[in-house]
Amino acid sequence: MAVSANNPGHIQNISLGGICFVYLHGLDPGRDGETVDILDGQNDFFMEAIPCRVVSKKLLIKESSFSMIRMMQCSLEFGALTKSQKANLKAYIRTYSRE
Repeated sequence: MAVSANNPGHIQNISLGGICFVYLHGLDPGRDGETVDILDGQNDFFMEAIPCRVVSKKLLIKESSFSMIRMMQCSLEFGALTKSQKANLKAYIRTYSRE
């Protein structure tokens, strides 16, 4: 889970350079110069206050036009990470990524 501006979203993709996540339309995932938190309760992983900037936001179109729930996809680029943040993120990606 990614949390930006107190709005949670499901992580789609993560790398050392950034993160892509999906959240409910209508919630603002943050603006440039803000931070993102990463929470993976299943694997006891938490990183907070990762500096980032918004790269893109787009509305995801479902095949069914009858769905009342609209989802947005947001891509964030990480800013300057501390040595500790970079090491934790590398370890997380190496341990839990799917090939």
